Amino acid sequence: MNTLDILTIASYLALNIDIVLQILRIYKTKSSRDISLTGLTIRYVSILVILYKFVSLGDLPLIIGQGFITITFSMYAALATLYFLRVSRASRRTK
Repeated sequence: MNTLDILTIASYLALNIDIVLQILRIYKTKSSRDISLTGLTIRYVSILVILYKFVSLGDLPLIIGQGFITITFSMYAALATLYFLRVSRASRRTK
């Protein structure tokens, strides 16, 4: 592995840490009100397109990094959607 491959994996690690911190924030606050589900969807589709591109290139460090991003972002999107739906249901019950 060359220096650029190592820096690529380190960058992906940093991005994953950022997403994990967002997951923890959502979990602690039990709220996803400040998160746009439309924005999450756009980012998720983009992540999947980039993963597909990297797989087609066969560049292992990029595939590994993007694979981790895909897994971590999937958890983030699922948790944000869960709390969004929970708040939506609760607001409908109070009406």
